[in-house]
Amino acid sequence: MSLSRRNFIKTTALLGGGIAIGFNLSACSKSAPYPNADPTALQANAFLQVTASGEVILQLHKAEMGQGVFTGLTTLAAEELKMSPELITVQHGEFHPSFRDPEFYVMITGGSSSIRLSFEPVREAAATVAAILKLAAAQQLKVAESSLTLLDGKILHANGELAFTDLIATARTIATPTSVSLTAPQDFKYIGHYNRRLDTLDKVTGSSQFGIDVQYPDALSAVLIRCPHFGGKAKSFDAVPALAKSGVKSVINVDGAIAVIADTYWQARQAASVVTVEWDKGPLAGVSSDSLRAERHTLLETESGKKVEEAGEASEARGETLNALYDVPYLAHATMEPMNALAVVKADSIEIWTGNQSPDIALSSIADATGYRREQIRIHNQMLGGGFGRRIVPDYLVEAARVAQLSGHPIKVVWSREDDMRGDFYRPNASVKMSATIEGNVVTSLQAKVAAPSIMGQFVDSVSNTLLPQWMPNGLHNKLAGLAASSDPAATEGLIDLDYQFPYKRTDYVMQETSIPIGYWRSVGHSQNAFFMESFMDELAVRTQQDPLEFRLARLPADSRRRKVLEEVAVRADWGNPLPGQYQGIAVHESFHTLVAQVVSISVEGQKIKVHKVVCVVECGLAINPDTVLAQMEGGIVFALTAALKGDITVIDGAVQQSNFHNYEMLRMNEVPEIDVHIMKSAEAPKGVGEPGVPPLAPALANAVFAATGQRLRQLPLKLA
Repeated sequence: MSLSRRNFIKTTALLGGGIAIGFNLSACSKSAPYPNADPTALQANAFLQVTASGEVILQLHKAEMGQGVFTGLTTLAAEELKMSPELITVQHGEFHPSFRDPEFYVMITGGSSSIRLSFEPVREAAATVAAILKLAAAQQLKVAESSLTLLDGKILHANGELAFTDLIATARTIATPTSVSLTAPQDFKYIGHYNRRLDTLDKVTGSSQFGIDVQYPDALSAVLIRCPHFGGKAKSFDAVPALAKSGVKSVINVDGAIAVIADTYWQARQAASVVTVEWDKGPLAGVSSDSLRAERHTLLETESGKKVEEAGEASEARGETLNALYDVPYLAHATMEPMNALAVVKADSIEIWTGNQSPDIALSSIADATGYRREQIRIHNQMLGGGFGRRIVPDYLVEAARVAQLSGHPIKVVWSREDDMRGDFYRPNASVKMSATIEGNVVTSLQAKVAAPSIMGQFVDSVSNTLLPQWMPNGLHNKLAGLAASSDPAATEGLIDLDYQFPYKRTDYVMQETSIPIGYWRSVGHSQNAFFMESFMDELAVRTQQDPLEFRLARLPADSRRRKVLEEVAVRADWGNPLPGQYQGIAVHESFHTLVAQVVSISVEGQKIKVHKVVCVVECGLAINPDTVLAQMEGGIVFALTAALKGDITVIDGAVQQSNFHNYEMLRMNEVPEIDVHIMKSAEAPKGVGEPGVPPLAPALANAVFAATGQRLRQLPLKLA
């Protein structure tokens, strides 16, 4: 590793919410060539290009994994260019320093931040290009710039129009303006109004290219046989039967896994089934999800942990104490498109074709694994068949690069569903002791104590050697990773910084040291912490004999955004008046700066919970594309309902027991309830929408189950006794 390809970590400040590591790799300087550089085009910045033929190209610097950035970011550019979004060509952007996220400091897609953090930069980039084109037209026509109008790829003037292609030569001579004016909200033509999806037609007709679709001349396919026990490696293997199979080229040990390389995926998969391997089970042999849960329960009683938040005086906590212990399991991402990557390794370069959420991190990981420099590696991102946080981890890119490097062939690595289910980086299992003191019918304190492993600890540890300079001792790498681990904000996000008013509030975190691989799952810590908090709020309402809605409203300030979405969802769902035979549950949660409240209506037959309807109110600031917001809420609700009713990854002897959708079930179409989404109008800048639909569902559902049965279910997935 050379110092030139990795720069010093600028900050280890860890950001709450979503992905949460802060670092800065500035190895590629600001003068790095723009993506898709073309000497005949106008390219005033990294985001936009106008070719000599007049084509406007937007570099999509975020991964499109179904959440709608393909359309959303194009709409932002279209607004300032005064042209329909359909007239803009979108390309997946390769890594460039300009594409680094201003909060996460790397080029990454996560934390429901794409639209929020691109709202001004992409518009400014487009407004800059628009200004240059108008200046060029004014210069050519010798008229005042104010007399010109930009419209759908043309400049309109008093005597006619000019196409962009007529202006490129002049535009390329004009200096980039140092400042530009952005369109005023009252003049928006596309933002908040454009309700189509630009990527739909290609997806429904099968012409969109995902990572798994990519082909390369003479590329071979590779299937890896990985140790079923996390952290384990192959001690020995017998490949003789596999090598006798049709199309098989070789069977090699790649960093502890066995790679079967063949002409086609099916040949490699068939051959892999007859390879026998003797495994070293590794450090997690003997570990189970049950033993880890028991350990967390012990930690909650024996360890004081780290105080994350405290408000008010402890002396205010008076009266009877109410304790409740909650648990959630590991969850897999189960993306529809399993992990895959195609790698071509040459003497002086590596190229990867794949779908990935964090090419910046991947570049460093591949460099670290192969010995190449970051500047020698290119990642060509494709459409993602689902991400949900799984594709932040670049392990499958590294695998492809290493197999290609060791075999000497272009290699396409494809995971099976079983590989994906058993080799994920899971939503952490976690336990929380919720506590309150109650004097009469007055709740005098609210406290939460979390026992959970640290995502941050694993994530930082896995990338620190690629993010820190070579001259820094390994011991310091480990120390920085350890510091990050002890402060994992994901473990308590959604339990702290609430505007619920109680005389005394406190939250503590106890880190569980042992864990199988964990990672960022859709809505991250909010996914479980909303369940803990909003279920317990329901418990307190019942304990103090108050309506769950009124209990919450009584503890919120008059100007609270939480209060407003609660009041709105209560009206929309006709709270308190369920249909005959049905029961309602309510919950509200803020994540990624967005408030979402939901009312779930259910009935119970025997041991079966039937969900009839979910009413959802979202306040996400300005909705760039209202239909996308609607889709994200609907998708988040189905995603969360699946997890709340069915999701459970179990571990025995350090190995995951589930393997496919027969034992890790998805919600079926006939189980999907009616979903009614309402977007609250707001003049605020846009907030996140990819993840906030998930957190309130589980507690609203659990609260409805309590209303129906009197059973307080404190463990997911929800199972009636």
